Amino acid sequence: MPKHLNLSTDGEPIHLYMNYWPLWYGGFINDRRPSLEFRGKWQNPKIVMDDHGSIANAFEPDGTVYRGHSPNHPYSTEGIPITFMEGPRSEFDDACTAMKH
Repeated sequence: MPKHLNLSTDGEPIHLYMNYWPLWYGGFINDRRPSLEFRGKWQNPKIVMDDHGSIANAFEPDGTVYRGHSPNHPYSTEGIPITFMEGPRSEFDDACTAMKH
């Protein structure tokens, strides 16, 4: 009896990592901040994730990139839940416009 390849990603774990990497001199710098990490799993049609504290660790309260080693910048381990889902560009644009007002 032939085995079937499971083509469904539902329930499968997924990890996304993003670091700052400038195009023209990326290989020559050691500071890769901001660095973001998302871990979660597929829950078709969405990807349900958590940032494992990486957003709080990467940014200051005003949204600028945290570049120092300040003792006043506590290391965060609390994760922010994030859900990625497909949608039309118009919904994204509308959500961005709503956030600006």
